[in-house]
Amino acid sequence: MQDPSRPPTAPPPSSTDYSLVAAVGGQVDPPLNVVKHALHAWVESGAIAPGLAKPVEDALAELHRLSQNCQLLARVAEGRWQQAHAQLNLDSVVKRALDERAALMHHRGVELHRSIKPVAVLVDFDLVTSLVMAAVEYAARPGTRLFVLLDVKNWPAHALLSFKTTRAVVVAGKPDHTHDEPDALNWQLVTEIAYAMGVTVQTTVTADEHTFTLEFPRTVKQLEGLTALEMDAGSESWISTPSQALAGQRVLVITGEAPLREDVKSICRALGLMFDSVPTSAAAIRYCELEQPHLIIVDERIRNDQFNQLRADLLKAEPNFPFIEIGYDSGTLSIASWVSGNMTRVTRSELATQLPQALTLEFAKVL
Repeated sequence: MQDPSRPPTAPPPSSTDYSLVAAVGGQVDPPLNVVKHALHAWVESGAIAPGLAKPVEDALAELHRLSQNCQLLARVAEGRWQQAHAQLNLDSVVKRALDERAALMHHRGVELHRSIKPVAVLVDFDLVTSLVMAAVEYAARPGTRLFVLLDVKNWPAHALLSFKTTRAVVVAGKPDHTHDEPDALNWQLVTEIAYAMGVTVQTTVTADEHTFTLEFPRTVKQLEGLTALEMDAGSESWISTPSQALAGQRVLVITGEAPLREDVKSICRALGLMFDSVPTSAAAIRYCELEQPHLIIVDERIRNDQFNQLRADLLKAEPNFPFIEIGYDSGTLSIASWVSGNMTRVTRSELATQLPQALTLEFAKVL
């Protein structure tokens, strides 16, 4: 039997079929809407006082949220969610979730303590919002103290969002809810969404305390005079005022195409970056033997075994050495995380908007 003091164990996402969960969730909404419309009609006609209708409206809203969570769980677990990564303030998402569930926590007798530091991450907005909300609802166990902490650890510089639940002092005349069954659905949401986002979940459980921590590998560092958040205002607004932190950094471009080389040179100079170019991977190896650049941009048509060996050698000496690949398929900016083996990729047709953002984010890993 599941120990109620421990979080329910979520099976690996690939081994769980949530199609039935989604089907049930989808069937709940239509009758809920019927009841909701009838309730509003009764209130407007005076058949029910608004004060008496409020608890029913709240219950209907919770049932609707349950239905949506069931369908969300299935979409995420089955890989049917197309993520659109963008930079956002994780602290704002956490604060908003705590504020929105303040009434729920008050009703459950939860004593909330928070320490939220500003931190930006690269994530899908809808997924991270759902992840944080599910984590808050799961952690807000009735009759407990809840400590919510958002911070950035020293190395690697990843955002850590922790929820610690401890026993509250039992007030005379009030039941002790600390052993109530954990919220299995929200815990499944936490584990499945975190898995889909590449966010790790660590749990620690003792007799008096339950802690779980979400670690975000795609955490954005602040640069002197420029943050990645400021980039979202549009490339033209910040290319015209290059960051002091980027000025003087040397970029090597590997391409044999003159128009591409000139386009990259223009963007680099607008950011105050020093620019060099070579036409082949073999020439890039010779260049790096004489003087190592701070970042390498490679035309995907030039990428070959020689380049892959050069990249492997540079990463062996400096694990965070930044690379950017220019591709020719139509697609959005793909940012490699601090811990992935992937390379940040920009699209040739969107170079003017994507490359400045990619350059700043890549330099954020090493500056």
